[in-house]
Amino acid sequence: MSNAVRAVIWDMDGVIIDSAEEHRQAWQRLAREESVRFSDADFWSTFGKRNDDIITLVWGAQSPERLQALAERKEAYFRALIRDSAAPLPGSIELLRGLHEAGFAQALASSAPVENIRLISDVLGLGHYLTALVSGETVAHGKPAPDIFLKAAGELGIVPTQCLVIEDAVAGVQAAHAAGMRCIAVAGDRDLPGLREAELMVRSLTEVDAERVRSLA
Repeated sequence: MSNAVRAVIWDMDGVIIDSAEEHRQAWQRLAREESVRFSDADFWSTFGKRNDDIITLVWGAQSPERLQALAERKEAYFRALIRDSAAPLPGSIELLRGLHEAGFAQALASSAPVENIRLISDVLGLGHYLTALVSGETVAHGKPAPDIFLKAAGELGIVPTQCLVIEDAVAGVQAAHAAGMRCIAVAGDRDLPGLREAELMVRSLTEVDAERVRSLA
């Protein structure tokens, strides 16, 4: 079987859009209302994980109903903030367009709830380029487990070894490799050993085009 990249699976936060500040504000508002300590360090150490994992780590064990209620409040706060501030990161829309024009299948696979994914997709017009939107809430295990990327590959109808993931988190790089996929890590100003495990690490997606993706076969 060919080792060529036929599909690209995108993470969302930190890759297509920088929504970290809106997430931070939403989590800290929820924590204040609940009289729970949630520092900036707590935020960054859990950023990119699923809500149920974050709440269990910070709040402690909760009933399923309580956990869901907390998560829904946090995401309502987040969506109210991001609806007016959403803006794509440099190079992301250009690469989405270039990959689409070059014939790559594309999906978005994010730990975010599906309502957030749909909102950001609509605001940024991602539907022009993406065939599938996959939420981490729809799979059994969050990153660094490979579940979300394997589901995205299945929805695209492309075998995992012909998929490439674009990520910004160490757990995302690990999940891509666990799925048998190659990975581009968007590092920004960070230089983390876990991001260097990706086949390619870049500061921003302005450094990537369809030919560079194709070269990672």
